[in-house]
Amino acid sequence: MLAFDKLGPQIWDASPFSVVLIDYTTKPNQRKIVYVNSAFTHLTGFAAEEVIGKPLTLLDGPGTDPTRSVECEATLKDAKTYEATFLHYRKDGSKYLSRATVAPLLDQDGSAKFLMLIEMMASSIEPPELTAKSISEFAPLTLTLPMPLREYPSARTPAHLRSRPELDALRALWTTIRGRREIPQRSEFDLGTVMQWVPNLSIATATPDGRFQFRLFGTELTRLYGRNLTGSVLDDLTPKDLWSVVIMHYREVVRTRKPLFAPISISNGRWYNEVSRLLLPLSDGDERVAFVMGADYARLA
Repeated sequence: MLAFDKLGPQIWDASPFSVVLIDYTTKPNQRKIVYVNSAFTHLTGFAAEEVIGKPLTLLDGPGTDPTRSVECEATLKDAKTYEATFLHYRKDGSKYLSRATVAPLLDQDGSAKFLMLIEMMASSIEPPELTAKSISEFAPLTLTLPMPLREYPSARTPAHLRSRPELDALRALWTTIRGRREIPQRSEFDLGTVMQWVPNLSIATATPDGRFQFRLFGTELTRLYGRNLTGSVLDDLTPKDLWSVVIMHYREVVRTRKPLFAPISISNGRWYNEVSRLLLPLSDGDERVAFVMGADYARLA
């Protein structure tokens, strides 16, 4: 039997995302919370001692969509992971949109004793006070892109285009997990495997028609880019002429099925930063590139 103390709570405590562990009984209304990390408390306002032994429905409220629970149950019965956006309520009654993943934790015999809920806030529902300062803070960012606008025939790249040790380590991990295959699977890069990179990671779904949508956008990326782009479709972002170059990088990864070092520069009128970026192709179990995983790190001083 999979014991709770062997599930790795110390690793989850370090996660920037809210992690909740629930005992997986047959009847949904009988399931109780057995663990929450500190990110859960930061997101919801509930301390661990207030929720352990309570049902997860304590996050529900008048606006919560009951069909989400029905869809989730149907997915979990097939031992699959369920992903959706939920309307949840904090301890103080304020509402927030949560991009959440619910997955069964399988034992060696294939049974599941626990469910894991990983969530991050997509946006706050409470209307903010609109001021000139708040409007400027949420204005679209300007991206200036040093690649591929200029070639370097000597192969000597400028200092601000160099990689980072973190990116080199992530690429080495990607190569190790890939083995003799052309590309590894998305499922092989779980939270525990990529823990040290999580705040700087993004994962975009690649559709057959060449579009990309962010499914994951790390907390450090949110700070770096000035906003959370989870759920955003890249060709819907502005300014379109500059984001089209970013999309070109993603399409190049899909076409070549190989890692790509694609640095960018970010400016919002008040500050400027250069970002080293690595893009890695991932599959969904077949031969197609179904996801592009990116890692962005600000240039070292």
